[in-house]
Amino acid sequence: MEKGTFVYNKDTYNAYDAQQIVFEACKFKSEIIFEDGNKRGNAKSFIGLLSMKFLKGDEYVVIAEGPDAKKAVQTITAFMAKL
Repeated sequence: MEKGTFVYNKDTYNAYDAQQIVFEACKFKSEIIFEDGNKRGNAKSFIGLLSMKFLKGDEYVVIAEGPDAKKAVQTITAFMAKL
């Protein structure tokens, strides 16, 4: 299992953002989860990501488990920091 963190920097969060995250996460074989302490969302699930409601300035944890977990965490945390 690999973990990483990022701070969400965008002013808003919408369905388009969730779709882009799913596309990025689906490039990996590992299971990828976002966690904020209260909620968990599957990075490969559009509905799961919509329920996360990312807020500007909040810190989130990315957890990946599987054959490419390390690369998945690195890529997703970098992607989220630039989103």
